[in-house]
Amino acid sequence: MTTAQAFSTIRPLPRAPAELPPPPVTSTQRIAHDARPVAGSPDAIAVRPLTSLADVSRAHWDGLFPGRIEGWDYFRACEIAMATGEATGEATVALVAVVGDLPVAALLLFRTSYRLDMEVPNALRPLAGLVGRVAPDLLRVEVLGLGSPLTEECPIGFHPSLSPSARADAFAALIDAANRQSVLEGISMLALKDVADEHVATIDPVLMQRGFRRVPTLPVATLHLPFKHEDEYLATLSPNMRRDLRRKMKSVGGKVTVEVCHSIRGIEDEVAALFDETKARSKVDYDGFDDVPQAYFRAVVESLGDSALIVLCRVDGVLAGFSLSLIERNRVIGKYVGMRYPLAREHDVYFINWMTVVRYCIAHGITWLQAGQTTYKQKFRLGCQLKRSWVYFKHRGRILGPVVRSVGKQLRFDLLDPDLAGQTDALPYLEPTAASLTTRVPLT
Repeated sequence: MTTAQAFSTIRPLPRAPAELPPPPVTSTQRIAHDARPVAGSPDAIAVRPLTSLADVSRAHWDGLFPGRIEGWDYFRACEIAMATGEATGEATVALVAVVGDLPVAALLLFRTSYRLDMEVPNALRPLAGLVGRVAPDLLRVEVLGLGSPLTEECPIGFHPSLSPSARADAFAALIDAANRQSVLEGISMLALKDVADEHVATIDPVLMQRGFRRVPTLPVATLHLPFKHEDEYLATLSPNMRRDLRRKMKSVGGKVTVEVCHSIRGIEDEVAALFDETKARSKVDYDGFDDVPQAYFRAVVESLGDSALIVLCRVDGVLAGFSLSLIERNRVIGKYVGMRYPLAREHDVYFINWMTVVRYCIAHGITWLQAGQTTYKQKFRLGCQLKRSWVYFKHRGRILGPVVRSVGKQLRFDLLDPDLAGQTDALPYLEPTAASLTTRVPLT
């Protein structure tokens, strides 16, 4: 099937009142009407920038991310949460590739600054130290991020009817538009954050042709739960872990109480404070790539309603820990946890929360639990495997560009986590075909 045929066979998504109107062209938005012909097609792919997801209909956006809970409602809530913290002005937050009026691909944008010396291997630290002393500003660069700091997998959306070659064409149009956007904003570095293996075959040739480098980044811990009963899950663990979990869960109903709900109304500030306390204890710091705005929890939970799974653990009535997860048809995505220390540790709140989410998955026939990019050793003991993840980046600068390309050959972001360092070959990675099943939407 030719690319032209692939686009011609797409059935348009249901039209909604908010149709993707052409936005006004400003100094930072002149890519709005740029277009590149699709090979063999009389049509062209136009790339339209959005300064808000409110400029595209929910139906059109979610049609590019079928079955994903991290869709229009989620990212619109994230956008509102970020705007609460600081003015975003008329910054472009997403790029949508369209053929005619039909969206065929989409990619989110964010901006951050990053310290290059945070990821320098030990062998290059003397050089980084010298650069830091002579020209410290050279080590902090502005980045146009492609994806979202609020997801563990880069959200790259395609219309489901696109052929592989048509996907590649649409993605190339988005990347070229992102590059032009970075030039207009005076940003020299572009980075795609947390690209899942399932996207690599489509996007890797496009990015390599445009001078990007690819390096491994933090994998995503993933638990397969094809079980009917909790005991079947526990039987997959070591005898020590099994006994430990059963002992810890005996405290539930006494001093420790657990509430499973879909709202944090009235405790929004307490939840945010517990998250901040937990993040401050993290062993690693990824600078602006994992920023969570203060209003995130309130905005997301209110927006997603029953699709937001909240676990609240209290000790003698005091909130000792919480978790926020998002519910899909066959996957629960564990987003964030917050713990009150030392109370949470003294009463095994982490493990109680874990087993509560596992029980929810099993009770509802959900076979995959996405468990995030932290505390890997603990999650290995709890049965998790890993999904590979990648960062693509390039720097256009005449001075820093060659430096970044050279350093990039030696970077392994995954090895910066102390739980993963030094044991790459022995880590329990899922094969790409198995990893893709974690996000596949069931047909029935």
